[in-house]
Amino acid sequence: MKLKLIAAILIAGLCTSMAVAEPSGLGLGLIMGEPSGFSLKVWTKSHVALDAGLGYSWWRYGHSLQVHGDVLWHTNSLIQPENGFLPLYLGVGARIKLADEEHDYPDMRVGLRIPFGVEYVFASVPIGLFFEIVPIIDLTPENDWGGNSAIGFRYYFGSH
Repeated sequence: MKLKLIAAILIAGLCTSMAVAEPSGLGLGLIMGEPSGFSLKVWTKSHVALDAGLGYSWWRYGHSLQVHGDVLWHTNSLIQPENGFLPLYLGVGARIKLADEEHDYPDMRVGLRIPFGVEYVFASVPIGLFFEIVPIIDLTPENDWGGNSAIGFRYYFGSH
């Protein structure tokens, strides 16, 4: 019983002592996976950011160009600020996928994105590494579901 109480007090102390040292400004980088291309992230508040991507997709529905945008909500950092910033995030957004004409797939698909991810931003340099999994519900031309997953990095201008 005493051990559980001590562990609870230590965990609570660690969680409340974490100062937030999150990035700010504009982040530009690359995303690799589904899709692969360019990533942009703009911090609007301490725990809220706008995220966008432009990439090429090789998987479902043939080769296609994909554009997406999301609003992301972040947790507090899971590590101490002197070691960097490591939040989890959840978001909601939209995706437009333009298919390659050579395949028998719809020319355009529009869907709802629900990204889940984690991003580590280094304390010493304004670079973030991220991983995300994104369920997608296509709304046009027919209801369907799928997903994206990717890793990437961004350089944050105006941070640190």
